[in-house]
Amino acid sequence: MVQQCVILAGGYGTRLGYFTKKTPKPLIKIAKNFTFIDYLIDFLKHQGFKKFLILSHYRNEKFINHFKNSKENTKIIFEKKKLGTGGAIKHAYKYLDSEFIVINGDTIFDINIRDLIFNAKKCKSECFVALLESNKHKGKYSYNLKGNRVSKFLISYKKKSLVSGGIYFFKKKIFNDFSNNILDLDHDIVSKVFKKKKLYAKAYESKFIDIGTPKDLKRANKIIKSIIKKPVCFLDRDGVINKDTGYVATKKRFIWNKGVKKAIRFLNNNNYYVVVVTNQAGVARGFYKEKDVILLHNWINNTLYRYGAYITKFYFSPFHQHGVIKKYKKNSVMRKPSPGMLLKAEKDLFILKTKSFLIGDKYSDLKAGKKFGIRSFLVTKNLHTQVRNIVEMN
Repeated sequence: MVQQCVILAGGYGTRLGYFTKKTPKPLIKIAKNFTFIDYLIDFLKHQGFKKFLILSHYRNEKFINHFKNSKENTKIIFEKKKLGTGGAIKHAYKYLDSEFIVINGDTIFDINIRDLIFNAKKCKSECFVALLESNKHKGKYSYNLKGNRVSKFLISYKKKSLVSGGIYFFKKKIFNDFSNNILDLDHDIVSKVFKKKKLYAKAYESKFIDIGTPKDLKRANKIIKSIIKKPVCFLDRDGVINKDTGYVATKKRFIWNKGVKKAIRFLNNNNYYVVVVTNQAGVARGFYKEKDVILLHNWINNTLYRYGAYITKFYFSPFHQHGVIKKYKKNSVMRKPSPGMLLKAEKDLFILKTKSFLIGDKYSDLKAGKKFGIRSFLVTKNLHTQVRNIVEMN
């Protein structure tokens, strides 16, 4: 399971002038709130990535200070001298997982990265690249595609062409092929994979921002919230995602409902957060523990990752007024039909409520959605067909 993201953060950012005189590009504050790299790591965490390898050079001490109290699993690798984007990865070789994602520390390409990995696995590729159509990246390497196979890879001066969106999937073993320490990611590494006919890519029509120039930085400050603010599809769990056979707490008793994986992937690809909100009174009744619920939810997401999909957040309520475990025996606003779990999600995520909706299998689910102020629906036989129809109505 791919869990590691390698973040390229070693550049000087000279085009930004005084903005980077004392601060590396990824640590510039955006919209007066968080640093750019904080937004980037949140974006990655929502898709289930848990390990972050930050490759730095310029003002390395700033990264150390920024992450010294972080709860994230981050490791900062320092280059004493500039090795290039490919050389920086090779320099960190011993810290790399067997498969990993590489992402630019000064760009956000708002795609479903799990979909990219899914396609990479399907193609059995050594390198897979996320592409966007651009008319501003003149002189950059552009891609011609035949399916997902890259049929041409060349310097392009066309007004519009497919170029890298700064997100790559790599197998670690590729970097064994290079004896040089100073390497460019595209010129040296990606081009060699292309020559071996093992380079694949997919074009995505998604929002993209970078902070490479003062003009780009100004634009990023204006549009960052439009990228991270998304509609949510709230899903009940038992009866919607899986068969409700009563107090399901293990993967052995978990049976997927029809169209669920396809529905979640469709939502991921259409810029929706997917959030599970589930009452789990079995904890209060002593049938299983909170850690059992968490383990099951981790297993659900690990299964979805292999399908190119993911659930952004899981929330569950372990409370019930007739419980036998004292700490859980109470009425709680976190239990549906109260909207507590949805309100918690609203604090944790930037939610566009006007296009958000909830799907449940009980009227208590619908009441929670109504109290939260979003449209709510009873689940139908095929979740994929249902969510597709709802999204298209939006």
